[in-house]
Amino acid sequence: MNLKSSLKQKCIRSIVAGALIVGLFPVSASAALPTFPTTGSCAMLATMPLPVGETFPMTGRGYNMLAVVNITSATTGTLDLNITKVNYATTGPTVNTPVQANAIPVTIASMGASGPTGAKTFTFTHPLGGSVTLNAIAVNGGSTILLQGQTDPFSGVCQF
Repeated sequence: MNLKSSLKQKCIRSIVAGALIVGLFPVSASAALPTFPTTGSCAMLATMPLPVGETFPMTGRGYNMLAVVNITSATTGTLDLNITKVNYATTGPTVNTPVQANAIPVTIASMGASGPTGAKTFTFTHPLGGSVTLNAIAVNGGSTILLQGQTDPFSGVCQF
């Protein structure tokens, strides 16, 4: 092996090693938590947990929700939804008539110091009565919102 070839290999190894080291540095927090969308619509699916062996009566407010969230500003929006109500029993599940509603007003607010940076709360009136608040945080460059029930036990995702 000649001197020129040896220097070329060392240079290539140095470049590859440098690229690997740079790849180990963490991504900045701003890339990990994108800005929360202030306009647009996302399709949402949220499901309540059901512990093994437990029953879930149709008299509740629902088992899962399929919805479209229309964000109209940083603080307001609307919700079009379809809620499936299920009665779970040892004999199997029974599905009740879905609850449907459109253009339900949604209030959007910052979680503030009580939640993760950039997280929001969505609050709306449930079609069967009472207020529902869910926590939301934007991920995937703002194209996905992760959801967590604050007043009702559910989790889900809203995809733009």
